[in-house]
Amino acid sequence: MTPERPLSKKKITQQTISISPALKDKIERYVYENNKLHPNDDRFKSISRFYNFVMEHAMVSFEKGKTLDDFESFVDADIKGFFDKISFNALIPYYENAIKTNRYESPTLEKNTFFFFTLRRLYLSYMDPYDIKTINKFLNRVKNYLFSNNLTKEFRLDLFTGKGRNDLTGVFEQAGLYKNLSFETYKYTAAFFGLLGNKITGLLYSRKDNYCRFDLKATELFFKKDLAKRERIKLMNHNLSYFINYNRVIEDKDYYLWMKMAADKQVLITFTNEDVREKWVNLIEKEIEKFGDIEDNPVNLLRFFEKLHWIEIKSEKELIFQIRLSKSKFSHEREFLLKTLSKNLQISHENEDYYLKYIES
Repeated sequence: MTPERPLSKKKITQQTISISPALKDKIERYVYENNKLHPNDDRFKSISRFYNFVMEHAMVSFEKGKTLDDFESFVDADIKGFFDKISFNALIPYYENAIKTNRYESPTLEKNTFFFFTLRRLYLSYMDPYDIKTINKFLNRVKNYLFSNNLTKEFRLDLFTGKGRNDLTGVFEQAGLYKNLSFETYKYTAAFFGLLGNKITGLLYSRKDNYCRFDLKATELFFKKDLAKRERIKLMNHNLSYFINYNRVIEDKDYYLWMKMAADKQVLITFTNEDVREKWVNLIEKEIEKFGDIEDNPVNLLRFFEKLHWIEIKSEKELIFQIRLSKSKFSHEREFLLKTLSKNLQISHENEDYYLKYIES
C-alpha cells in the first residue's frame, strides 16, 4: 500500500504486503468506523495513513525493547481510563502493611456503592451474558490492566456451558504478589461476582502461595439487567462468607478476633489481676495527660473505659455516663472505675446517670 501523502518529511517508499481477506476487511471496517467518529484525525483519513502510523509506532516500540509478545498484553485506553478514575498510585510496601487490619472487614455494597455499580456498568456495557466470547474478551482486557500494575501474576476464567440456555458454570483463578493486597482483591472479586449474579460453590485459597480459586455457577440474576438489589446483596454476602468467617479468623492472629468482639457491646474486657489492671490504666492515664489537651483529659479517660465496655457515655460535653458493669458480678471493677475517675474529678449520680465535675480549688 502507498500512502496518499507522507505523515512526516521522511522519504516514502512503496512496499507490498499480503494479508488475508478477513484481515483486510477488519482493517477497512476499523478505519472507516473511526474516520466517522474522528473525522479530523489524520490517522484515519485513509487505509495507507493508518498502516503507516501503526507500523511506524510499532517499530518505535521494538526499538525500546518491546517484542511481538507484548502486543498480547497491551492495556487498552478504555479500561485504563476507567480504572485510573477509581485508583491511585501508592507505595506497595506501605499500603501492603496499612491494610493488614482490614483483612476480615466486609466490602459491603452500602459502603462501596459507587465502586461496585460503576464497575457493573462497565462490565454490562461490553458483555452479553449469553455470549461467552464477549465475557472472555472483556476479562482479557481487564487482565492486561491487572498485569500492568505489578500486583497480579495470574488471572484466569474458564467458562462451561450446559444443556440449558442459562446453564453456565466457571472456574476463576487469581494469584497475587502481596499477601494483604491479594486477600483484599479476592474479597472484592468474590463480592463483584455476586453482584453480577454468580454464586461461589467452592473455594480453594492458599495464603502461602497468594492463590485463590472460585468454583462459580451463574444464577438467574446473571442473565437479568434489573437491579434486584436485595437478592444481589444476599449473593454478595454468600460469596464473602468463604473469606470472612470465624473459622478463618481464629486461625489467624489474635487481634482479628478481638476486633470482631470489640464491636459487640455485650462483651467486656476484664483483667487477670490487679497488677495488670493498674499497669494498663496508669499507662493510659499518663499518655492522655502527656499527649492530650488538658480540657479533653476527662472525656478521653471516659472513652477509654467505654472502649472496655465498662460504661456508656451519654454526653461527652457534660461528662455524663452510665455504668454497664453488673453490681453483683463486677463489684471490684465498679469500685476501681469510680476510684480512678474520682482522682481529679468529683462524681455524683442520679438514678443510673453519673456526672463528672472538676474539683473546685
